[in-house]
Amino acid sequence: MQLRFCAYQYQSIPFAQLRERWRRAEEVGFDVMWNCDTVVEPDHPRSPIFDGPATLSAMALATSTIRIGTLVTSLYFRHPLTFVKATITVDHLSEGRVEIALGVGDPSAGAAAVGASWTPAERVERFREFVQLTTLLFANEVTGFEGRFFRCDLAEMLPRALQSGRPPIAIAAHGPKMLEIAAESADAWSSWGGYGVETEDDFLEVTSIRSQRLSELCAAIGRDPGSIRRSLVCFQPLTPWESPGYFTDMVGRFREVGIDEFVLYWPRHWRPEAAHEDDVFQTVTHELIPEFRARG
Repeated sequence: MQLRFCAYQYQSIPFAQLRERWRRAEEVGFDVMWNCDTVVEPDHPRSPIFDGPATLSAMALATSTIRIGTLVTSLYFRHPLTFVKATITVDHLSEGRVEIALGVGDPSAGAAAVGASWTPAERVERFREFVQLTTLLFANEVTGFEGRFFRCDLAEMLPRALQSGRPPIAIAAHGPKMLEIAAESADAWSSWGGYGVETEDDFLEVTSIRSQRLSELCAAIGRDPGSIRRSLVCFQPLTPWESPGYFTDMVGRFREVGIDEFVLYWPRHWRPEAAHEDDVFQTVTHELIPEFRARG
């Protein structure tokens, strides 16, 4: 699987600054630029944030080569029918550059605002149906579906996506049931450690365990585990912009447990006062990432 490096940023700054950031990400060679799907700013309460999927339209028109997507499209806020229609629209606007990432979504980032109070089991089953219906809508011009949580009748999906078949789908999963869904349906698996992960060694360990479990689930259904990209959101306690040496060590350690995509928050997201992160970003994007890609 080709090694990829992606940028991740919240659409929580003015649009003029967002456009400059998107263009910078494209200029320095990131493979994908992700934003997020939430009705509240996940890390800073009472802070402005624009809608993630709507912002993709502006991102598509402001760039020309970088792939774009929302990490993750949240079960709390979207219906498969309107989500697929919006995604196809952005796929055309971007001339075939859109990527999909699906997940339940962060309960702390807006679930209460829409009155969602599902049990963990219900969240998983809703999500399973969401993935099933999404896949059908991309595959067919007209779709009927009768599930427990989602239904549609003679749902037309025209025009079709520009990308052959459909845009690639990543599924965010940590628990066993969600990993089952990823093994069955995902082109990529997305992981971010989790709020309970306090040390970098713990982060590496849980990622390794989940990746191995995903491989076992793939093997159980006759799927090649190597056919699924393994994507890591470099969430706290990881600090990829600490130094070039730290970045090199981080990538090396997680490559050893199967990670082939690194999703990196924009510099100074977690530590606004850490001005040295800007210099590290320059070194990493201009020197280290090209070296990693050359080695494969």
